[in-house]
Amino acid sequence: MNKIKSLWNKVRQTAIFKAFVIWIVVVIALVFMVDKLLMPAFAGAFASTGKVPNLEGMTEKAAEAALTEAGFKVEWVSEGRYSSQVPAGMVLVQMPKAGRTAKIGRTVRLTKSLGLRKVVIPDLRGKSQKQADISLARAGLVNGGTVQGAHQSIPRGAVIRTIPLAGDTVRVGDTVKVVISAGATTGRILLPNFEGILMDEVYPQMDKLGFKVGSIKRQKSEDGARPGSVIETSPKYGDYLKPGSRVNFIIAD
Repeated sequence: MNKIKSLWNKVRQTAIFKAFVIWIVVVIALVFMVDKLLMPAFAGAFASTGKVPNLEGMTEKAAEAALTEAGFKVEWVSEGRYSSQVPAGMVLVQMPKAGRTAKIGRTVRLTKSLGLRKVVIPDLRGKSQKQADISLARAGLVNGGTVQGAHQSIPRGAVIRTIPLAGDTVRVGDTVKVVISAGATTGRILLPNFEGILMDEVYPQMDKLGFKVGSIKRQKSEDGARPGSVIETSPKYGDYLKPGSRVNFIIAD
């Protein structure tokens, strides 16, 4: 008889323990549902909303002020995008888009315009006219036509230089003229090699030749050139130039 009672008590205790565990699990599940599902839905139903203002084309300061006034937060995307329509520094893209309804306090992501993409004019010296056209097209530049020139060593039909000069930075879609060697030197003067000559000694020679000194830029010499001596000219030496042409210099710092 005592064994039966003892067994019954164990069964009852086990049933009570299981019921308690089930009750705990149900309570936890209910708390989770209220916290994660019901409360957000309840709160969202009463959350205030507003329309995202149109920020495209605005400056950084104006865009941030407009978002703050409308009750939204702002985040700038680290990388900008090139654009042929929106000037550099202005808002190019916004997410969410203008006019969309969003909760007040939501973050609006903005992307700045980098303006027109810039490229470096390739060095076409010595190339054929066809090769020059291909190189310019690949760089996103427009061939603005050819100009006849003369050179001491570049053969007729080959490129002497470009206008603007190779190495200059321009915008995609800009026009570049190509100077083609015509082999003729009538009325033109040979630009000598000034490399290694002190700039103070270059001035009188330029005056004698009838050329003008353009810009002078200083640059550290990798070959140990004397400070103040010429490293490079543009146009390069060997070109036949018209009297009065301007020549730019890079000299050792």
